[in-house]
Order: sequence, then structure tokens, then C-alpha cells
Amino acid sequence: MTLHQKELLDNVLKMMDYSGEEDVLKSDCDIDIYLLDNCEITVPEINRFMVAVDCRAIREIVLRERFYAAKSTIRDPAYADGMAAKLYFGTYDFGHTSACWEDVIDLGIYGLRQRIDRYRDRAGNDPHKQRFYREITRVYDAALRFIARAAKKARDEGRTEMADGLDHLTKGAPSTLYEALQTVILYYYLQQYFDGTLLRTLGRLDTLLLPFYKKADKAIVPQMLLDFMQEIDRIRAAANMPFALGGTDEQGNDLINELSYLLLETYRKAGTNCTKLHLLISKNTPRDIVENALDAVREGNNSIVFMDDGRVIKSLELLGEEHRDAVNYHVVGCYECGANGEITCSCGTRMNLAKALEMALFSGVDLLTGKQIGLANDGVFPTFDDLFSEYLRQVKYAVDCGIYCTDLCEENYGMLHAAPIFSATYVSALENGGDLYCDHSAKYPNSSVDAIGLATATDSLAAIRKLVYEDKSLTLDELKAILKNNWEGQEVLRLTVKNKFPKYGMGDKKTDDLAKKTVDALAAQVNGHPNKKGGIYRLGLFSIDWRWKFGSLTGASADGRLSGETVSQNTGATFGADRNGATAHLLSVAYLDGTRTPNGAIVDLDLHSSAVRGENGLNAMTASLYTFLDLGGFCIHYNVLDTETLKKAKDNPEAYPNLQVRLCGWNVLFSSLSEKEKEEFIARSESAGMSA
Repeated sequence: MTLHQKELLDNVLKMMDYSGEEDVLKSDCDIDIYLLDNCEITVPEINRFMVAVDCRAIREIVLRERFYAAKSTIRDPAYADGMAAKLYFGTYDFGHTSACWEDVIDLGIYGLRQRIDRYRDRAGNDPHKQRFYREITRVYDAALRFIARAAKKARDEGRTEMADGLDHLTKGAPSTLYEALQTVILYYYLQQYFDGTLLRTLGRLDTLLLPFYKKADKAIVPQMLLDFMQEIDRIRAAANMPFALGGTDEQGNDLINELSYLLLETYRKAGTNCTKLHLLISKNTPRDIVENALDAVREGNNSIVFMDDGRVIKSLELLGEEHRDAVNYHVVGCYECGANGEITCSCGTRMNLAKALEMALFSGVDLLTGKQIGLANDGVFPTFDDLFSEYLRQVKYAVDCGIYCTDLCEENYGMLHAAPIFSATYVSALENGGDLYCDHSAKYPNSSVDAIGLATATDSLAAIRKLVYEDKSLTLDELKAILKNNWEGQEVLRLTVKNKFPKYGMGDKKTDDLAKKTVDALAAQVNGHPNKKGGIYRLGLFSIDWRWKFGSLTGASADGRLSGETVSQNTGATFGADRNGATAHLLSVAYLDGTRTPNGAIVDLDLHSSAVRGENGLNAMTASLYTFLDLGGFCIHYNVLDTETLKKAKDNPEAYPNLQVRLCGWNVLFSSLSEKEKEEFIARSESAGMSA
């Protein structure tokens, strides 16, 4: 941290009130204004569109300070064991947002500021609303001063194109493609660095930018888009910065256009590792753009996610969201969708399905600590159905506990965070005269529950059913003793279970039924459950990197997994369990009802590079994608892996500095992974090669 950054931080911390009586809206507006007026501005030579600022981490520190100050209010000691991420977890989420990009691009920062005045004039003498308008007006006035400062700095550095664009944006909306692209990066800075509210999508760029593209000189557009994409990538957004292509309008017309193809081509050329792409596929999406995207994956662009547009829309409508809002959904973060006007808060509650089964088997006692963290039972399960019912009871308990903890955080958002810059982009916030967080003013102020380890729990249930209730080769007590001892002395049995028993991901309906019943039970409990913000909860099945933490805190499981090993990823099979090939794997996942997991449900399909070479390889990838979507799949990502390359990169990382893999929901450089993570990818590649 430079001396200037330290001075900024020290002054910001002095502005905060730790008495518990802080007016967070006013305080955050004051902080925004201070940073906008006082941050240091530089002009990196490599940047074409935007300056750089030195206040990136300050807002993260502010939120952390507030959270610790409010900890006694928003944490219940009775839930401490679960909160250690063994069985459940619940927290705040200010990090999965989409601005109303249509308004940002149409109006620009200047137009957003003018719009505040119009809503203020309509509000009469309502003191609460007038206070909100007054505060966000101060912030937007400071934002315009910041843009003017940035323009002057750019001009002083001889950067005329940048300066002219910024000067225009202090007085009006973007009028050219260059200014529209500049506005995207400018707004990202304003929300991310000054507001402190993580912006997790650039929106549907092909639709947003199309009017400007049509007016632009086509000869200069490719280089401009390439410069833009590389500048976005250099921001180094945590977990990557996504944008989307495609989707449909309210009448069901596919939105792929000429610019969609150009943006995809640019993405392929850019060689980025901190941006990612969501391709929204409808029934009328041109097949050639899908094939182009899959071909890009084969070339190493592993960060493209393929989503079923119709299924996303239906999942949001089933939550009660209006059709026009559901159609105009955004995809934030990795693969979480929200309707227009929705705050998704997609990473609030998390629960561990594998641990819930452990609770069922061991009467709610944690195998690793001996502490009671789940519900007690008598341990007697005459039939497998009895055990499965107890497992679902523990699942419900874990979800209830996680929701309780998330509710505690969310009902106290007024103590934690306000988002004046972000809020002004939402019409609902302007109509209600309140902040999106402090006042819960989004049209759909929703929350989330993510269930993790589906395949691990399913495979364990299937193994118990076979060993104890069908083959009767073990009693339940004998199996429990084996798990307590972490399979010690039972390696032959463990490998038999791990490698020979039916698994989720093999297209075995009897096993897949267990996964489906779990998801159906979760959906019935979670979707539509009221939160404390005037919204509802939504179910997701993605795990991202939480599976490592949950796995480390989960004892041995009946699927042959050893204590502390990671649990399964997202909605996919346990690594190595998809022994019947990619088609069987996708059949299992598509058997789940994707419309009941609106918070996100993705399968990561590992393919060996040898299986996707040439025209036949591309045809096979394309067929697998359309089969998956036709069968009911929600979202899929492909990781094309080459075993020998990964092994060489592990031993000689300097020779492979740009080798990327998809870690969980984002791309990372292979060289940046831990040794354990590298070994996992090598094992996945070997497994993909065997099932190719």
C-alpha cells in the first residue's frame, strides 16, 4: 500500500462510527465522495479507455470493519459449530450484482444523475425518499467531478481520445461505440472501487452495444473491441469478469446478431485469462455460433459457459417473476441468473449434503470432533427408505440453520453497507426512494441457498443401499464403524465401492433417482421461502471452491471417499465416477429438473483433448451439448484437458505460463494452483481419457 493509499484508508476509517449508531447510507455516501474527490489518478500507457485509481481495496476493508463491529448482532453463538462450514453456512452477499446496464449505457453517468432529479421532484415531501435522493445526488455530482478530473489527467498525459470521451461523458450519454465501451469500464470503476459493491457482469454486450456498432466505422471496430477486452482483463476481477451473448426478447426472438459473432471472435483472439463468457442458447440460436464457441473451447478458451435460455427464463418465472423481467435476465458471477430488477445475493446460505448424510448415520454427531451439530436420532433404520427420510430431515435442518444465519445478516444490512452508485441504476430504488441494501428496495430482493456435494451424498446413499439393505454384506453398524475408522484395514472394500458400484453420472436411473429426490426436496423447501428483505430464497446446486472446505470438514463417506477429501463439484459426478462416458454423465445431470434450481446448476464436463480433435471431435461436442439441453439441462461447461501437457506444466511451470484451466466457476492459470489442485486436474484428465 502506497503512502497515498494509506492516507486515504486512514481518513476513511476516521469517518466511520463504531458506536453501533452509524448512519450507513450517509456514511457510505461521504466515503464515496471523499474517494472520488481525493483518489490518485494515473494513466497507464497500455490503457485506451480509462485511467487507473489507487483506492481498489479500501471499500473491502470498510465492509470488513463494519462486519466485525456488528458481529455480536448478526451472529448467534448457538449456531457457531455449523457456521464453521461443516454442515451449513450463512452470511451477507454484496458481491453478485448486475447494474441495470441498459440504463447505464443509454443514459451514461450524466443521464443517471439527471434522472435522480426527476424522481425527487415526484416524491413530494416524503422525508425518507428526499433523504435518499439528496445523498445519492451528492455522490453522482462527485462522480461527475471525478470523470472531469480523469479527463484532465488524460489530456495532460497527451491521451486525447480518452480525454475527449471522458469530457463528453461529463455532459451527456455516450454517443459512439468508443464512448459506450468507455462507459462500461468507467461504471465498473465507480461501482466496484468507490461504491464497494462488486460488479459481476458486463451484461449482454452484443445487445447493449449493437446500436453503437451499427453507426461505427466497421474498419476500426475489431481493434477497438480487442483493446476493450484486454483492458477489461487487466482489471483482474476476482473470479473473472463475465459478459453474455445471445438470449431472447419478450416475443421469443433470438438476439444473436452480427456483433455477437464479432465479440466471440475477439474473445478468441484476446488471449485473456480474467474474463469469461456466457452463451445464452435458445431454440433459434444459430448453430454456427455455438460451434464457434465450442471450437474456442477446444483451443483453450475453457471459460465459456453454455446456458439454456428457455430453462433459465422458466426457472425465474416459477419464482413469481414477471415474464418481461425473466426474459431480460442477467448472469452474474459464475452462472447465477437473476431477472431484471433482481438482487440475486447468490452466495448467502450454503449447506453440505455429504455432511447431512453423516449426521443421519451418526445421530447428528460430527465424526471429526465428536460434537453434536445435527439432529439426534436413535440410529435404527429398518429400511433404506427410513434412512433416506432421516437424511432429508438432516438436510432440512441444515438449510433452516443456514437460512437463519443469512436472515440475521440480511435484516441488518443497514448496519453493513449502502450502494448509492449501484442503487441509482435500478428504477425500483428510485421509485421506492431507498437504497438497494439499506432499504431492500430492489423489485426482487432475493436470497439464496446452495446445496453442495450432491454426487458424494448420492453415491454414498447408493452404496449404503447396496451394502446394507440389498446385498446385506454389512450391517449398518459395521459400516458406521468402518467410516469412523476412515476405511482403515478395508482398502479392498473401499476400492470395490469406489470403482465397481453404481454411481451418479453413469446414467443409472436407480441411482439418479436418489439425486432427483434430494433436489426435489430441497426445491420444495427453499424456492419461495420468504427472506427478511421482502423477497424469497432460491435454490442453487453449485459448489465452486467451497467443496474443498466442506470436504476437509467431512468424515469418511460410504462412497469410498476418505475423511477430509473434497466433496463433488457442482451437479456433476464425483471425479472418475462417470465411467460410462460423457453421454451417460449428461443423462444423469439432465434427469434433475433445472427449472427448480434458479440460483444456478452447472455440470463441468471434462473431455480429453484426444476426444475432441478434428471435425468429428467438434461434431461430438456439439451433439453432446444439444442432447444435454434437449433433455432438460440447465447449464454446462467443458474442460478440455491434456494429461501430458498438465504433467509437463506441473514439473516445468515456467514453460507453460499461459496454460489455463477452469477451477470451479472461473479460469485460473494452471501454474497458480496448489500441488493438490494440480494433481486433481491431472487425475481428471486421465479419467477423461479413459472414458473418451
